[in-house]
Amino acid sequence: MAQVVAIVVGSGALFLGALDFSINVNLPRFRADLNETLVSVQLIIIMYHGARSGTGFVAGGIADRFGIKWPLAAGIVVYTASVGLISLQDSLTPIVALRIPQGIGVAILFTLAPALVARAFGPQRRGAALGVTLGAMGLGTFAGTLGGGLLGQEIGWPAIFWARIPIGAALLIVLITWLRGPLASSVTGRLRHRFDLIGSLTLFSMLFVLVTGLSFARVHGWIAPLPVVLYVTTFVLLLVFSRGKKTGRFTILPNGLTQFLGFKVGATSNLLLTVASFVMWFLFPFYVSDVMGRSGFTLGALLALMAAMNFAGSGMAGWLADRLGDRKVTFAGTVITAIGLALVGSAGVTPTMSYVVISTAVLGLGFGIHQAAVYTLTLRDTPSEHAGSTSAALTVSQTVGTVLSIAVMTSLVNWQQTRAELSFAEAYQFVYFVAAAIALTAGLVVVRLNIKNE
Repeated sequence: MAQVVAIVVGSGALFLGALDFSINVNLPRFRADLNETLVSVQLIIIMYHGARSGTGFVAGGIADRFGIKWPLAAGIVVYTASVGLISLQDSLTPIVALRIPQGIGVAILFTLAPALVARAFGPQRRGAALGVTLGAMGLGTFAGTLGGGLLGQEIGWPAIFWARIPIGAALLIVLITWLRGPLASSVTGRLRHRFDLIGSLTLFSMLFVLVTGLSFARVHGWIAPLPVVLYVTTFVLLLVFSRGKKTGRFTILPNGLTQFLGFKVGATSNLLLTVASFVMWFLFPFYVSDVMGRSGFTLGALLALMAAMNFAGSGMAGWLADRLGDRKVTFAGTVITAIGLALVGSAGVTPTMSYVVISTAVLGLGFGIHQAAVYTLTLRDTPSEHAGSTSAALTVSQTVGTVLSIAVMTSLVNWQQTRAELSFAEAYQFVYFVAAAIALTAGLVVVRLNIKNE
């Protein structure tokens, strides 16, 4: 019963968090309804990702010390309350401000849901359990893409926020009512040390400033004054945090965390594949509209197809990882993703719809396979008392990878169009080939490191 509850709660948390992909579909409506510029509206994304990246390790550290149940409940409450309040706003400033607590809430969901499932299942069955749970993220992306587009079009952008309130409330009731016993409490029992508040705030600030700096670099340029100030601030905070760790004053991250099997390779591979694959969420829409001349409905259907294949790949990969090995399946996911990226990039200026559909499906399948397998690789042999901190590495790497993808790939497109005098379609193809190479690198990272995970 406890394992079933863990999967239900974990899947529900990932589904709820993934619904935020509805924001990407509705950004033009935000711009029009709020009478803002494209640059200012992007603050909705920037603040969210900054808060999300800064929270992961803090949430994982708290859960490892206090237990998963109540930190996860707090994440659901913060997330649900934030989206409810956002739906009531009619100007950009309060929306941007509320996106910070929403980002904190979703980071808690994305960090603690896999950690909960990893604690509920032993190493032999952990892959299948994580595959099913992570498949819910694909379903959430599917629902957010199609449902969010429909709600935004028929009712307005506030609907994409208030529609999540009953889901969050139902998930909270299930969590509080049914999650009990060892899964709900701290693995290590009584706390032996005080909670590291200062170290947590330093780590949060460092990651928040880093991600916002990368985000503003995309808007203002890599060496513009604001991004440079944020880079320098990040470096100073890194020095402070490193000093605190060395002297033992900062204990938010457990000593020897990177010694757990799969930690470094999993986080690195996850970062690289996110950088490669996220081009589909910010470049592909322009290709569909400007090059293919297709409607927003067609774009939504293609992105929903990709999300559906993500769901299928995740469910299959977890089961395969338990039988064939985590590294093999993770590597296979990167290869299939690279093939999908190369196919999407090769569509040209007059592609057939069948070609685009097939290439999009291949890409979605590969990403789903990698997603489930890399989580299994990272969490397979992690001690239960450190599951939260280890899962946080995947959450943070995915968030940083998302922002890096947007910043780097957008810069490459602009560089190809201005310096190399290429058309958008030609620059688009070049960037997708670069992304395919990065995806393959994410696989080589897994293969080259001699990690015993079976």
